[in-house]
Amino acid sequence: MRLFVLLVLLVLPHSGWAENEKQINQLERALMRAQQDAQATHQQFLMIQELRRNELLGSPLAGLPGTTAQSTPIPKYEEMIQRQQERKERIEQYTADLDQLYTRFRALEEERQMLMEQINQLEQQPNE
Repeated sequence: MRLFVLLVLLVLPHSGWAENEKQINQLERALMRAQQDAQATHQQFLMIQELRRNELLGSPLAGLPGTTAQSTPIPKYEEMIQRQQERKERIEQYTADLDQLYTRFRALEEERQMLMEQINQLEQQPNE
């Protein structure tokens, strides 16, 4: 009987510890996913930011024939206005995409912080 009680007492703390370890492993996997998503989001942000920067720095007359091209006809006024409008729309779309990616990145960072706090709490429980 004493042996049985002793075995039960030895097994109980380990089962609690094993459950803690299982939760920690699950949280660490979720943390890795959140970090990978944040990294991918950051890379997308940088690419779109560069596209937007190039579009902003580009001349509004870019894509029009130069003065040295004698055989290329000068574009019509409507075509120039359409190109300017398309450029403006691209810049607006890039800006909206950047705002969306920034919001997503912030949400992932908050999720990552929450997961890290949960992991820290679980790691401290066995020590108490």
